[in-house]
Amino acid sequence: TLPESGLPHAAVYLVDASGANPQMIPAQIEHRKPEADRLWFIPPGKTAAGMKRVFDLKAGHVDTKNGVTIKDTGKAYQIRVGDRPVLNYNFKHISAPDSLDPLYGRSAHIHPIWTPGGKIVSDEFPPDHAHQSGQFLAYTKAEFEGRPTNFWEIKSNKGRVRFHKLISKQEGPVFAELKVEQEHVDLTGPEEKPALMETWTIRVWNQPEKQPDFWMYDITSEARCGTESPLHLPKYHYGGMAIRGGRGWSKANCRFLTSSGKTRENGNHDRSHWCDISGRPDAKNGWSGFTILSHPSNFRFPEPVRIHPTMPYMVFTPCALGDWSIEPGKPNVSRYRFLVHDGLT
Repeated sequence: TLPESGLPHAAVYLVDASGANPQMIPAQIEHRKPEADRLWFIPPGKTAAGMKRVFDLKAGHVDTKNGVTIKDTGKAYQIRVGDRPVLNYNFKHISAPDSLDPLYGRSAHIHPIWTPGGKIVSDEFPPDHAHQSGQFLAYTKAEFEGRPTNFWEIKSNKGRVRFHKLISKQEGPVFAELKVEQEHVDLTGPEEKPALMETWTIRVWNQPEKQPDFWMYDITSEARCGTESPLHLPKYHYGGMAIRGGRGWSKANCRFLTSSGKTRENGNHDRSHWCDISGRPDAKNGWSGFTILSHPSNFRFPEPVRIHPTMPYMVFTPCALGDWSIEPGKPNVSRYRFLVHDGLT
């Protein structure tokens, strides 16, 4: 049931039309000009297959202490549910520790990532592979304007991914969304050039009934050519959407599980719908981790997942199946969902 006109510009909520539950259900309008607006809400309880539920849409605010907000820390955009942080997107250049080469410094990555219980499940500048900072998207083996380049191994100084600008942000009772632009900069020519311009849309969802079981957020990446030249991506065993697990997640204290039921021992390059990594710094601490789901519309879905034999990291890697390219006028759009949890899955 739709109220009077003018609603799209007001705060809204839903109620069960049957009257069985008087609860006010938070709702949020997504303005998508020039496209039609969308209404988002998370219905309480369970909705069984084939079940019909009817809600009334009403104008007004819902008193909630757990809205999803975005805080500018001066270095990062921190997205929170209520007073608890979920993730930091680093827009400022984060310098590497003094013990490392300064080339390891970077921006355009997510770290820390927290569980609902407050554990950090990502790492930054890990000593064994300092370029694997938090969550990031980069390609390793690449060719741009006839030259080999590398956006993953940033110490090579052939290329890097960095923050370019903030596009938009939205907060509300149902979700907060951060939209940023990143550039994949080639450094192998006489002057640096953006081989790719990439938009990240990060949306963190509020799930009152699920808390504190897990946080849920989505990332949509739209990578388009930054010049009139394509970016060629030859076959390689890793490169793509990656995440590095927490500090101290040694081989003995880190577990992988794919949608096919495979583990670290037999899951490398498994064409997985999802992959979970859970770890702990030592046997005295509890487990935590994250599950990453690949969207069916992604290129080469189900994508091969690179699972490292000893380190706590994974990457969805379409280039493991063969050469491909991102061409001018043909952006590559990929979507992923992340569930960040306390305990084992």
